[in-house]
Amino acid sequence: MDNHQFSVIYNGHPVAVTALGDDHYLVQVTYKPVQIQLQKNVDGTENWIEVETQRESYLTHEVGNLISGHLYSNAHV
Repeated sequence: MDNHQFSVIYNGHPVAVTALGDDHYLVQVTYKPVQIQLQKNVDGTENWIEVETQRESYLTHEVGNLISGHLYSNAHV
């Protein structure tokens, strides 16, 4: 199965996003690709975390919201 690829605009530049499955995404923002994951909490909130550190950062939050927006807009087309 091929991984779904798309791009989002972050800081005025396209960012390549590859869906890895199970709410995991590989994003190419800098020289090093970052793997981020949507984490759904028991209280209904969602956080975008970096898989390697298991922490949310400004980058994961911002790019994650762009990914959510892209997925939401494509689901309602």
